[in-house]
Amino acid sequence: GEVELWEFCLQPGDAYVSEADPDGWSEQVYVVEGHLTIRFSDPAATQQIGAGEFFMFPSNQPHRYCNDADVPLRFVRNVAL
Repeated sequence: GEVELWEFCLQPGDAYVSEADPDGWSEQVYVVEGHLTIRFSDPAATQQIGAGEFFMFPSNQPHRYCNDADVPLRFVRNVAL
C-alpha cells in the first residue's frame, strides 16, 4: 500500500481544498489543537473535529479542511491505500 502523512497548520479563516483520491483510498485526521471543520459536496456530511479527536473517511470525494474558529488549528492528516 501507499501512505502519506502530513501536518497542517491553518490560521483562523484559512482553508485547504483537497481533490478526490482514487477509489479505495481513505484519510484519517487527528486534531492536535483547535477545531477542524471538514466540508464535503453534501453539506449534511460536514464534520467538526476538536482537539484530541480522530476522524476517518473515504477520500474518493472532494473535500475541504477549514479553520472556522478564532484560534490556530493544527492537525495530522494520513492518506492511505
